[in-house]
Amino acid sequence: MSFNFPFGLLLLIAIPVLIIIYIIKNKYKEKVVSSSYIWDLSKKFLKKKNPFNTIANLLNLILQCLCITFLSFFFADPVFNSKNSAENEVFILDASASMGTLNENGLTRFEEAKKQIKDVVDGSVSGSTYTLLVSDSNSRAICKGIKDKEIFNSLLDRVQIDYDESELGNAISLAQSLSSLNEGSRFSLYTDKDVKTIDGFTSVNVSDTNKNYAINDLRINDVKVEEKKYALFEADVISYSEDTTLEVEFFINEKSIGTVEQEVKQNELTTVSLKLPNENGEYSVYSSVKALIKNEDYLKEDSEFILYATNDTEATNVLIVSYSPFYFESAFNALNQNNLKISYTTVAPFVYDMTSGTVGYDVVIFDGYAPSRLPVDSTVWLFNTGESIPNSGFYVQKELTVEDPGIKATYSNNNEDLLYQELTKNLVKREITIKTYMRYTLTSRFTTILSYDNLPFIFAGRNEFEQKQIVFNFDLHNSDFPLKADFIILMRNLINYSNPSVITDFNYMVSDEVALNFPDTAISCEIETPSGEVNYLDSHDIQTYTLDEVGTYVVKVESATGKTIEINLFSAFPNNERNPQIEDLNSYTITLNADAPKADRIFEALLVVVIIALIFLLADWMVYSHEQF
Repeated sequence: MSFNFPFGLLLLIAIPVLIIIYIIKNKYKEKVVSSSYIWDLSKKFLKKKNPFNTIANLLNLILQCLCITFLSFFFADPVFNSKNSAENEVFILDASASMGTLNENGLTRFEEAKKQIKDVVDGSVSGSTYTLLVSDSNSRAICKGIKDKEIFNSLLDRVQIDYDESELGNAISLAQSLSSLNEGSRFSLYTDKDVKTIDGFTSVNVSDTNKNYAINDLRINDVKVEEKKYALFEADVISYSEDTTLEVEFFINEKSIGTVEQEVKQNELTTVSLKLPNENGEYSVYSSVKALIKNEDYLKEDSEFILYATNDTEATNVLIVSYSPFYFESAFNALNQNNLKISYTTVAPFVYDMTSGTVGYDVVIFDGYAPSRLPVDSTVWLFNTGESIPNSGFYVQKELTVEDPGIKATYSNNNEDLLYQELTKNLVKREITIKTYMRYTLTSRFTTILSYDNLPFIFAGRNEFEQKQIVFNFDLHNSDFPLKADFIILMRNLINYSNPSVITDFNYMVSDEVALNFPDTAISCEIETPSGEVNYLDSHDIQTYTLDEVGTYVVKVESATGKTIEINLFSAFPNNERNPQIEDLNSYTITLNADAPKADRIFEALLVVVIIALIFLLADWMVYSHEQF
């Protein structure tokens, strides 16, 4: 036995005080009454002489001492323990995306799992402890050894579904570590899959439905049939539960354009098509296309797929300052033939000298020429500048010429750098032979793309004005680079970096990372999630953002010119979480220690003590007032 408030036992000091009062109290009282009353009272005592008066006083004292004792115990709040009679419960809760499927009772599987865990907690004996492990893409312990049921239930309520795959093996490993530390005596897994368990814990399947259909992909293409133009809408659908007929409705710009019925076989991917006349091109330009399965479905998140149109950027406006711009013009002409919009103007260096700077160009290329100052409103490309340029972030040392066949420059090993990844995307990365080059010393941080003997030959970053800047320390004419396939690809990457589309890829799934590339004029980036949460990113250079919800994300980029770019992204439901009948083929076990201690069951004796104290108070009152009865 123990006490929650042992200071309550100090009340026992009142017992010796009470005894002393009984010893020293005056048993006779002087009272003036009429003589007839005394005679009548004496006759009463003569007739009813009570031999138990002394015993009654002693009994009264004993009862009062017992009352004080039990009141003292009441304030001390005694607790009685029964060794190893309660469980140290460890709950493993599956929080993967498929747990959002509805059951027939209207609750999601996740809500049903929480309900069943609470039922176990509420029905457990006092003294039990509760530990909660969550199995999702980041398996972890939410709480350990909680004794208060209300606190544990409140922590359980805060857990949310992670729209990703569950790492069940990691959660089981975490549970095993608790067992090894004797921190669990009973382990329970709550999931919506059939899980093979050998021993050590039980698996509870909380699913009671399996009706689920999904759309895996959506496409729109222009086709010709007998010289007539059509728009072909195609959705890849699948039924995980049965052979059935699916109704798929198509939308363009949130307006319904038709519904198609299609027979599908269980677990077979089937294409549902809708073909509409498109002679006037009315379906060639759109902001969004959507496909929706109209059948009753217990997992709605994967029954919808949205395809958003890419935002076509305006043509990149380039000024080439060079006496021999042949290689640049050839590269840009080739890129224009591959749907990259580049508008370029070529001027000689002496003509540029007569201007007071540039206005309105996205990119200015200085080839073999060092301007007295950098333009303030453009991304700058510098090729083989023979003089240092103020605020460029580097200065010129000297020009070097090597013997034939020249040095072999290679691409740097900067794969962890986002800028390096962006600029070298799709490159073969073959070495480049260079005959003459300039030796530069960098004063600002740049990302090295190409180098030789730790000397940067191509580097990129931002100059002291925080402008995007690309630097080549060699003349293209003094190298074999323009003859290689990487030259055109690198020029494309440099254009995309200098005047970027914020997002270039629009095909995403939950847990994917989106790369966002911001123009120099961007001052803020706001991302609104499907649940309405708003996040903000640094709009400087390239940033990444992880999609962790199913649905449409809205990206808003505000520029210093007052223009706002708004882009919609659709994050699809993860493929591996769509099938409600999937079985985990792994076998899981938790090894329990044979002598693992259980928790001590607790009996709160407060109510019992109060009742006993009241009984003794009532008995004392009856003894003290026996003359009235």
